[in-house]
Amino acid sequence: MAAYGVALALLGGVVGAGFASGREIVRFFAGHGHMAFAAALCALMTLALFFLRLPALMARCGCRTLTALCRARLGARLGRLCGALFALLAAMTGGAMLAACAELGALTLPIAHAYGLTMALTLLAAAALAARGLGGLAVPGAALLGLLPVLLVRLLCLPAGEACFLPAMTPDLPVRAVCDGTAYGALNAAMLAGVLPLLVPMDAQARRRAVRAFSLLLGLLLLLGVLVCRRHLPAILEQPMPFVVLSRRLGAGGYLLVAACLYAAAFSTLCAMLAALLPLCPVSPRLRLPLCALCCLFFACAGFGPIVDHGYPALGALCAGLLLVLASPMGQSPSRR
Repeated sequence: MAAYGVALALLGGVVGAGFASGREIVRFFAGHGHMAFAAALCALMTLALFFLRLPALMARCGCRTLTALCRARLGARLGRLCGALFALLAAMTGGAMLAACAELGALTLPIAHAYGLTMALTLLAAAALAARGLGGLAVPGAALLGLLPVLLVRLLCLPAGEACFLPAMTPDLPVRAVCDGTAYGALNAAMLAGVLPLLVPMDAQARRRAVRAFSLLLGLLLLLGVLVCRRHLPAILEQPMPFVVLSRRLGAGGYLLVAACLYAAAFSTLCAMLAALLPLCPVSPRLRLPLCALCCLFFACAGFGPIVDHGYPALGALCAGLLLVLASPMGQSPSRR
């Protein structure tokens, strides 16, 4: 059962607000036409590779945290710096997801100060679940898995609408789809690197079972998402939130359903980021959770848009490169440090 709990926790971390809104699916997958499924396969393979390789390295090195692995592979000074960069990425991502939850509350709750109240209650609930470890992280992942397929199936059943021409563009090359899928997998692996110690105590068989379950669940969501986006691509190609645009055709119930999916996706990723921050925070155990929550709150004050448009892409790419170095056999020989 622990393997399936880890699968749900990882799923909740990968599927954030950008996935549930359809923005990431159009950008990385559906925009490549017939090669969309190849891009999705590359993303799943990249995630599975990192999720198997890094915990195995941590177990071999005797490392219980990502920072310890960075020190063992890259040396003490550079390892501490890399650990700080991964912690910064987790805090920034958590802040973006917290801001997204607050914006959803402001849009859907007919009460005064809905933005601030939603942000406060969301942060308290996420901190409580993150403190419970694997059992707490699996709860929002399971809720997301129950909501998102319902929305995607309903959107898939909508009529395709009136045919129209897509914007003029040069034919897409297969290598671009492969690169986009691989980049998507690497970025998400870097974001979830701090959660991977959940896999370390497992034996190799249980670890593979957890990664297979995660890949199957994410693959199912990606398949549904790509089918929806390809069916309605002319109407959503230029939209910042494709699934929200399509949900208008479902009526009031569809609006509430997409809002619930967006909140569940952002909330599950926030929980995962808090759990990733806890072992990376170099303070006493009693202060870790409040400090990690404050870090996410600090970045949430900047708002969802500025973080996702500017901060996350650059830092995410840097951390993805560091993750590739950590997983490479070219690094230093595994040893305790």
